[in-house]
Amino acid sequence: MRQRNREYFFNIKHIFDNFTIVSVDVVDNEAPVMDELEETFNVHTPMDVNTFERILKTNENVMEQILQVCKENNLTEAKSRIFRNNFFHSPQHNGLFCWIKRSASTSFAKLFSDINGQTRTHNDDNDFSFLFPKTNVSLDYLMKDSRTFKFLAVRHPFERLVSAYRDRIEDNSNFKSQAWVYVPKIFHLTRPDLFKPSGVLEETLGKIFYQNRRLKLVPTFEEFIRWLLQEDPTQYDSHWDRYYQHCSLCHVRYNQVLKLDNYTTDELDFTFYHLNLGRHHSLRIHQLQETKGGQTNFEQTCNYFKNLSHASIVSLYEKYRIDFDMLNYDFDRYFECIEGD
Repeated sequence: MRQRNREYFFNIKHIFDNFTIVSVDVVDNEAPVMDELEETFNVHTPMDVNTFERILKTNENVMEQILQVCKENNLTEAKSRIFRNNFFHSPQHNGLFCWIKRSASTSFAKLFSDINGQTRTHNDDNDFSFLFPKTNVSLDYLMKDSRTFKFLAVRHPFERLVSAYRDRIEDNSNFKSQAWVYVPKIFHLTRPDLFKPSGVLEETLGKIFYQNRRLKLVPTFEEFIRWLLQEDPTQYDSHWDRYYQHCSLCHVRYNQVLKLDNYTTDELDFTFYHLNLGRHHSLRIHQLQETKGGQTNFEQTCNYFKNLSHASIVSLYEKYRIDFDMLNYDFDRYFECIEGD
């Protein structure tokens, strides 16, 4: 049954046939840094045919929706740059995963490291660059190869955004590269007086950071959003980049989009089944939505959104609208979070 199901998966004519790969530039970019908490789940495969086909149909529907949004926004014909370093590859298991920061990326990085039998080449436990496809040519081949199982994992865009802010900006317990790079830019917009009267950068940085470059003055979430809204989305950091751009959703034929907000063990089984993992394999998957300060769920996200204006939430939605539309996420209930509404 396992072989028949696998042949059925890769031979069935469904929505992926409607995708057209257009001109694509495959390029290098910086290695990701991963940091989330972990929880262990056991994987039970193989699954029964009905469950298999139900999950397959669900993924077909997701890809139908993605394709429709791509067409409605004239994204299918646009030239796309696909970054080699946005993917983890397992040659042994024919798997290609588009990692997304704050969406269980570390879990799947460790999974791919495990199943590839690879170890880190230096002391940085958060560097998984050895999992990237080896060359741009090999990535281009993998994207077009129907035998390669291609997938990604997502969560609600607003919850991911709050999680990224909490972990990379608000948590000043140690040095964070995002805080070092972006907080001066945030304050230049929201607290310009910090840069007066001398205008000397070193003096201003001394007000914002400790000598070890740990953040001393923490911007509020509202300040972070004000800055984010005036930034060019094509230049967003990978911690708050848009899904459709980061994973080139209009130009790569994915086989599964795993929505981590409400995933089931069957959906995980489906993933591992197509990675040819054994029945007793266990995955160290992160306890999703957890940061040092606790969970980033709807309630926690709402607490951060309470000081935003109605207009700011609408503008934020517009920045991420294509992700919302592609993946059928709701944003209306976040208006209920605004204090005084």
